[in-house]
Amino acid sequence: MSNNRRTFIKNNLLLGLSAPLLTRVAIPGAASASGQESPYTPAGLSRLRDQYRTALFDQFLPNMDSYVVDHEYGGFLLQVDCATGELLGTDKRSWFDGRGLWVYAYLYNNFEKNPKYLEIAGKTKDLLLSLRPEGDAFWVKTYSREGKPLDGPGDIYGNLFVAEGLAEYAIAAGEPQYRELAKQLIFSCVDRYDRPDYSYVVGSAGMPPIEAPRILGHWMIFLSLSTQMLKHGADADLEALANRSVNAIMDHHINREHGLTNEVINHDLSTPVNGYDQFSVIGHGFETLMFVMREAERRKDDALFERASAAFKRHVEIAEDRVYGGYFHTVKNVAAYTWILDKQLWTSMEVLNGTLMLVERSGDPWAWETYMRTLNYVEEKIIQDGYKFWPSYADRKAAVLRTKSMENYHEPRQLMFGLQSLERMIQKQDTQGGAA
Repeated sequence: MSNNRRTFIKNNLLLGLSAPLLTRVAIPGAASASGQESPYTPAGLSRLRDQYRTALFDQFLPNMDSYVVDHEYGGFLLQVDCATGELLGTDKRSWFDGRGLWVYAYLYNNFEKNPKYLEIAGKTKDLLLSLRPEGDAFWVKTYSREGKPLDGPGDIYGNLFVAEGLAEYAIAAGEPQYRELAKQLIFSCVDRYDRPDYSYVVGSAGMPPIEAPRILGHWMIFLSLSTQMLKHGADADLEALANRSVNAIMDHHINREHGLTNEVINHDLSTPVNGYDQFSVIGHGFETLMFVMREAERRKDDALFERASAAFKRHVEIAEDRVYGGYFHTVKNVAAYTWILDKQLWTSMEVLNGTLMLVERSGDPWAWETYMRTLNYVEEKIIQDGYKFWPSYADRKAAVLRTKSMENYHEPRQLMFGLQSLERMIQKQDTQGGAA
């Protein structure tokens, strides 16, 4: 390790995991694998919490403010070099503006009533609504910095991420009409999804299309949005959508033969036999199962939580690259064991989210070890000295990092969720008098 690297870790500018941070940390209710009381020390949780704060508030958000947030027109300029912050282009996408709207509204709602957060969210909301399509059409995919459409409609995810941002913004601004608009967008997408002519293509080259497919990633976002919105108010329609999504995920997308999620199944929820039964976007698998665990916690449904957490662990264990670290995102054919070998940062972020949830809930030793190993991988392989943002893509060995664009959602979401979880664990320790 270079002297610069040691200095970087020592100063805790990011989520560095130097030797001092690998000391065991007190987890409420944690027990060792042998059933004895855990030897973790309380100070470690506070150190990790402080590092999360530094990574979010002293590094990520200031760099977003300097290099990515479009303070004039609203939205986010994501075509920046992760290493230097150099602006490489000014086109924007509805996917990422919707996600960025959610990030800043969530910051305002959960961390600090900072008017800057609300202003950034509000300008992004205005930009997106200036592009609102008529009827049930999908949002334009790409547009200029000023908001001029550059192509035609995008896909279902654009509308859903706009809905996610609007639902969170409604709480921040105290304007419930945006929650209603979010709900309209969600159920317009559900209606499109249910049509016999719905089309969405995902899979390996040469795989035949499925008519009106059911897509794991669609249920994932339907469930995530339902859970988030239901935490802020009862709604029978959203409850029904959450139930429907959980049923589709747990009873139909998990393949009964190999136990991994199929990204694509038939419209009637049966398992296809044309290759898609062997195809799994396994990263979506454990991310989706993490959302099922969140929904189970909201419902206080222990049986569902245990079922989802067992499947989550299986997916994480199979997706982990035990040779070079990190996680694969897609297995092209389970039976032939052929994988796409590049690495995407969002997979590590979702493993961190799910494992920390398990640690907080029960002190699960497997979850804690996996969480620490994943965090160590991110620090050692992805975070680079002096970079403005964490690269989102790498080759298998993380020897080649893609730096020509940045990602404004999975990284800050993990930092926010992680910080909240660590704060709750510390508060629980304080309430219990520091007992582990």
